[in-house]
Amino acid sequence: MRLHARYFLFLLGFNLLGFFVCAQAPFPARGFAPILNEEQAKKRLDQFRQAFFGASQKAHHRAYIYRFQFTHYRQTGMAEVCHGFLSGPSPYSSNLRVDLITNPQDLDRLSSFLLVRNLINSKAWKWEVGAEKARVLTPENWRSPWKNGINHSPFDLLMPFINWPVEYQKSGRVCGRPSHLFVFTPSNQGNTFMPSLKAVRLALDDSYDAPLRIEHMDGGILPARTFSLQSFKKINDQWLVKSIDVKDRDSKSRTRFELQAVAHDLDLPISAFQPSGLALPIALSSIILDPI
Repeated sequence: MRLHARYFLFLLGFNLLGFFVCAQAPFPARGFAPILNEEQAKKRLDQFRQAFFGASQKAHHRAYIYRFQFTHYRQTGMAEVCHGFLSGPSPYSSNLRVDLITNPQDLDRLSSFLLVRNLINSKAWKWEVGAEKARVLTPENWRSPWKNGINHSPFDLLMPFINWPVEYQKSGRVCGRPSHLFVFTPSNQGNTFMPSLKAVRLALDDSYDAPLRIEHMDGGILPARTFSLQSFKKINDQWLVKSIDVKDRDSKSRTRFELQAVAHDLDLPISAFQPSGLALPIALSSIILDPI
């Protein structure tokens, strides 16, 4: 059973490494993996894109909520912990909601985000404490972190770069697994997310079509940001990414995303996953989340 691309999340997030000049450090793919021809590479990437953007049909009784934790490790000093929930109307939906909370006990919200992934025109909204309604997040703001001081951002879940011009580079073992490496580069018009982002490279798992490692390159020897899947777990016949690390080159910091508890097959109002409903909290008092 293939991993849902969305949980790479964090599914996200998820960041991709750009590899575009010979002076850059080589991507750490070592060992054997089956080499793809042009047709196979296109098919493999199309499968990933199809799973990532999700199904458009309505799903009933399939909503989910995941409780997660961000732990940010600076180069020096104490680690900072941030808690939140990731939810959606179904595991296959392209609508995602992220609620950041003060702590797992009182569940008071700090902010809420709605992401709608689309092959042509993805969108994002943000609600903050005190606001009457959510505001639109423009692509220029997608790379701003969920919360100041962590390395993950809405960009990592939206992954708009997978629609950029792409080239299959090679195959090899990444994180100990056979993988296929794809390089994405902006069009001649550049990108609105970060002008210095020159390319992104993705290592796609040969068996699960899930991102194992993603790096952003800005022209330096080392990647500006590195995403790497640390672990995943099977819950009720469904594979979920359990932990993801994102490292930032300039700050020499690392932020770990880790699932804490899950609940599947829920009946949640569809309005919770629309911009007009983002200002309202999801009722969690009657939902039992199973620790993982």
